[in-house]
Amino acid sequence: MSGTRTTKDSSVFKQCRFASSPVFDRSLKANLVAARCSILESDEQREAVWFVQCLSMHAGGLRWAASEIAPEFLTGDAREKWLATLCLDPATNSELEIVLPKLRQLMADYIQQRGEDVAVTAIGRLIYDALDYCFASRCLVLISGLPRLGKTWAAKKWVERNPGRARYCEVPASGDELSFYIALARALGVTLESDPKVKKLRPRIENALQQGGRTLVLDEAAALWPSSNYRQVSRPQRVSWVMSQINAGSSIALLVTPNFFASQNDYQEKSRWQSAQFYGRIEKYVSLPDTLPISDLEAVARAWLPHGDRRSIETLAHYSNLSQAGLAAIEHAVKQAIYLAKQDGRERPDWADIQIVMKSGVMPGDTSLAAAIASAGAHRKAPANGSRR
Repeated sequence: MSGTRTTKDSSVFKQCRFASSPVFDRSLKANLVAARCSILESDEQREAVWFVQCLSMHAGGLRWAASEIAPEFLTGDAREKWLATLCLDPATNSELEIVLPKLRQLMADYIQQRGEDVAVTAIGRLIYDALDYCFASRCLVLISGLPRLGKTWAAKKWVERNPGRARYCEVPASGDELSFYIALARALGVTLESDPKVKKLRPRIENALQQGGRTLVLDEAAALWPSSNYRQVSRPQRVSWVMSQINAGSSIALLVTPNFFASQNDYQEKSRWQSAQFYGRIEKYVSLPDTLPISDLEAVARAWLPHGDRRSIETLAHYSNLSQAGLAAIEHAVKQAIYLAKQDGRERPDWADIQIVMKSGVMPGDTSLAAAIASAGAHRKAPANGSRR
């Protein structure tokens, strides 16, 4: 909101006066778009409208879409207003149906661009299949796997390739309700005031999710369980919210590591709450493999280093297989190699850059990190006999 305080010195620069400028908030609000979609007749129309809402959440997205499909007699901001009206005004149903083929083609082009040069691993395919099922069946899906194998990357790519169907949200580690709903509001594009309140955010989020027909992908879902001993006799609020949304017909997928089950067991031991009522709502459970084949690792390395020679690709794949960083090890190594190449005035790294990174940066660093972690673990062991406690 704009500042209302006055000052005798008119030369004082007051930043708050610009805070409510519409320039900073141009996205179509999901709670309003959801109301519009609730009266549309076809799934194709709803998906197209949600696609436009997704574009509006990114700088220049709405302008790009409007420039592609708006009538020729409209120019400038009038094009964006016209497209926004299609997504908000119930009186534009017939006009929306007319431009629907153009919107669908625009969405197909958008999805194709995000599918180029993407390496989908065996784990990625399992996640894609699980999320496809989650959307189609309107249910709760739990996807579990070890960290650093590409779960988050695959989930984000699936959401990018389904802009009219899904949204991604990382559950915040803080255990309070407000931070959870703020994260959901930002992921969905719900109206978010500068001083948000749970009682206002929650109904907007629920309306956007239930009326919108989209799948919500919650990553780091172990944070749904309370992490403190505070009020452990009560229901876990975040988990209970997920259950209530499934009861209302929403579609939610949870991405977890084994910590999810450890957190659940810890909470259940300290409380009177029975987790069976939560697990009974899970319609599909997917347990991911613990490792990736070398062929998949090479495909990922090729995606990160498309001009790399065979030695570079094989080296990156085997390093990823050994590193505690998993798939991220490939990304880290390639980024460092690109940095070295640019320092030398070259755009593309070569085998020599990969060698330097492995010998002096990445592999020694990974080994040193593992040694530091092991050393810290040894220091935490029980003290020897005769030592002071």
